[in-house]
Amino acid sequence: MDGLIAITYRCNARCKMCHIWQHPSKSSEEITPKDLEKIPDGLRFVNITGGEPFIRDDVGDFIEVLRKKAGRIVISTNGFFTDKILDIAKKYPDVGIRVSLEGFSKVNDYLRGMDGGFERGLKTLVELHAMGHKDIGFGITLSDDNIEDLLPLFHLSEAMGMEFATAAVHNSYYFHKEDNKIMRQNEMIKALEQLVNELLTTSRPKNWFRAYFNHGLINYVRGGKRLLP
Repeated sequence: MDGLIAITYRCNARCKMCHIWQHPSKSSEEITPKDLEKIPDGLRFVNITGGEPFIRDDVGDFIEVLRKKAGRIVISTNGFFTDKILDIAKKYPDVGIRVSLEGFSKVNDYLRGMDGGFERGLKTLVELHAMGHKDIGFGITLSDDNIEDLLPLFHLSEAMGMEFATAAVHNSYYFHKEDNKIMRQNEMIKALEQLVNELLTTSRPKNWFRAYFNHGLINYVRGGKRLLP
């Protein structure tokens, strides 16, 4: 069993495809590490997310509870709070860090509404790599605005030796969005097909699995179901 735990709905980004930031939680009403002591042991994987989890100062306290209950923990972040992220990585070298990058500087900062957001996210990734942290990666949520950055961003991940994840814009109550649409379907499908082909030419079995996932993402963009959740 896997788990996803949003420890805050506060966020320093102003994303076009997600409006959590318009509906921030009150810090006094947010989940606490003690609350998580009630969840069962034996989880395979837990993703700590938000909002932006590193807005909080007690991320380490959540890890202390969850590491007793889950085999693997990954934190999703926009990478802006570099010092906090590095402190957690130093203390918990087995915890994964995933930084969301929606493209290179101009595109990322436009989609995330954060001046300097790309540079801060990339700086975080570079410093994590320099300190020898193993479980690092970044990912993109595909939309009409960042299709052209998909393959170059994948090439960057390969050059840096990091994991690369993909998703496509969608609507949900969680994101407080109901008007996300993909209008450039053909261009997005073509870019994903190129990504699948490149993933299959690598020597990493994990990339072959990601090729299958992205094949399912193509089906989703066409209006069907994803092959994997």
